[in-house]
Amino acid sequence: MYYKGDLIGRALNRAKREMFRLPGFRVVRGFEYGQALEQHLTRLPPLDARELPVLHELRKRGATLVDIQSMGLPETPAFFAALDKLVPELKAVQPGNGDNSPRLTPKRMMEFPEIYLWGLNERVLALVENYIGLPIRYHGIDVRREIADGKPNDVRQFHIDTEDHRMFRWIIYLNDVGLGEGPFQYIEREDTIGAVKKLHYGSGFVSDSRMETVLPRPTWHEATASARWGACADTCRIFHKAQAPVTKDRYSITLTWTSTTPIKSYPSTPYSDAAYAYLKSRINQRQLEALPAQ
Repeated sequence: MYYKGDLIGRALNRAKREMFRLPGFRVVRGFEYGQALEQHLTRLPPLDARELPVLHELRKRGATLVDIQSMGLPETPAFFAALDKLVPELKAVQPGNGDNSPRLTPKRMMEFPEIYLWGLNERVLALVENYIGLPIRYHGIDVRREIADGKPNDVRQFHIDTEDHRMFRWIIYLNDVGLGEGPFQYIEREDTIGAVKKLHYGSGFVSDSRMETVLPRPTWHEATASARWGACADTCRIFHKAQAPVTKDRYSITLTWTSTTPIKSYPSTPYSDAAYAYLKSRINQRQLEALPAQ
């Protein structure tokens, strides 16, 4: 069921997508985007040397795996301690209407601000901004479970997100994820460019069988990793999917950032006035500017 605001937002985004496909508009939009990147270049925040390999891999391949605990962020222990409390709740969620990716509600998530605050760590924001190249917007968190039913529906099929020129996503595993257990799966940037041309891809989902006609399976990457590792990816620049798990459920949290001027609107984690006031009391102006408008 959609609310009126949802329907209006979807219609506006659809109109934007159609407009951006016009050749003349793409040229103008591309020129403006290049100008914006150049103008913001001297305003990019300094980057901690520990994040340089991540930035390099993102620029080169479009995705990489990161051991979250090894980053040494002070918020990480509280982040995972809170998530450990929520995993049993997520396991108990009863999906309905054929849903095989149940989530915890935003209201419940905002009862654990230490989870949300991890994405506002200044080192994380610096990494994101240096990759996106523009002022950034933090859209929050999504804690979900991928049920092991083997069904390749919706985002369990290859696709490229269309929200922005670049998007930064961290899919952090809350349990060990091996082959057949729903790893994040992606195709590197260079191979994605070739596949887009061969498939005449604009948007939507691509089945495994169709993808295999233009790109052999050995070139597809499965981001298998232990719990507390995360797949860091630009999902607007690579083909990717949540591989349908078959042997056990996958538990994860996804954090998302775009520029402050995305191509189309992106839903942000909603929070109450009380939650916003609490967040505001714990962050500086730089972090506050990354929050969605209240």
